[in-house]
Amino acid sequence: MAGVDLSGITSAPPVDVALLAALPSEVRPFLRRRGARRLGPVFLPGWLFSLGQVQGLLALTGMGGDAAARKVHFLCDRWHPKILISCGFGGAITPQLSPGDLVLGESLYSYDPSTHHLTPIPLDNLLPAYGLRLTAHLLKAGLPIFTGALVSTPTIIYKARHRSFLAHLSNPVLDLETAAVGRVAVERGLPLLSLRGITDGADEEIPEFIAQATVTGHPPGLRQALGWLAADPCRFLTLLRLWRRAACAAYRLSQALEIVIPLVLQPGSAPHLGLCGAKGAGDI
Repeated sequence: MAGVDLSGITSAPPVDVALLAALPSEVRPFLRRRGARRLGPVFLPGWLFSLGQVQGLLALTGMGGDAAARKVHFLCDRWHPKILISCGFGGAITPQLSPGDLVLGESLYSYDPSTHHLTPIPLDNLLPAYGLRLTAHLLKAGLPIFTGALVSTPTIIYKARHRSFLAHLSNPVLDLETAAVGRVAVERGLPLLSLRGITDGADEEIPEFIAQATVTGHPPGLRQALGWLAADPCRFLTLLRLWRRAACAAYRLSQALEIVIPLVLQPGSAPHLGLCGAKGAGDI
């Protein structure tokens, strides 16, 4: 956690699950549905929530892998979660996935756009043990759920230039943070579940003016959006389409999380998570 001063940080009561997202727009519906309680001033924006008997922490890591890794290390030191769940928006690479679809990560990679090198992230993925059960419950709830490969890139990339290097993967989805979260999970010995909502289809690219604005790691705000429109009013329809897609994905993510979290943490369902008298979190 280079560059982060943790002096004076004390441990807080542990939580069962840490839910991680980069942007507030990715989890705003979930926070509202759960009546989550905002934490006081800490290193990262966070909220405590409950879901049945499950006590959870939702934290915003910011955009990009480096920011995500720092924040996840911090929350692991302070709240000691039993599992990590990474969630947020993603972009489809192949036409099997459409905007609004949800994808559970069955495999996880980091991708170097300059060399086209894919690096698998070896981790204790919860999906093999729970995949059929999770997808069955999500489909029963009417949610469009798939399993697939989550591919993290350093920045937003032009998909058409890289599709041939990624299309062999099963339902590949692009994001910026999941691989970094996966590496922390490996280092910490924690199981990880990853879930992404599709906002842009395989034949759609994130506009260059948006991609460039995210390079700094800070999500664009209202003032920046107004600046884009002032520079070119024709961008309005593009921004409106993306806003609607993001709103749909966020709502479906909130529905899915309310189903998934109790399933992987309910008593008797996860002996390797230290529940119901099984091995403690320190034995994972």
